[in-house]
Amino acid sequence: MFQKPPAPEQYDTLADTSGYARPTDDFGEATFGDPIENLEKLRQMLIDKRRYLAQDVMTYPVVFLGRAQDIADVQSLLNSLEQAIAHEKALRGF
Repeated sequence: MFQKPPAPEQYDTLADTSGYARPTDDFGEATFGDPIENLEKLRQMLIDKRRYLAQDVMTYPVVFLGRAQDIADVQSLLNSLEQAIAHEKALRGF
């Protein structure tokens, strides 16, 4: 009846478009027209997530190693996002 989902390392997130937001979806305040603004908003969300992870370590020190890895993963995403923002700005001639 139900199939077991693929292992996380085998799941192709980019190929699965079923979860992507569309312009007709309503998620509250959002910027749909400007890719740079969307990327900058995503960057701020990741910065907030990094801060929450650090706060979690201060509240629950026993999780410090796992949270350190989580922060490293978020930082990797932030670095890639910075490159994407710079690329979009270069395309516009900024």
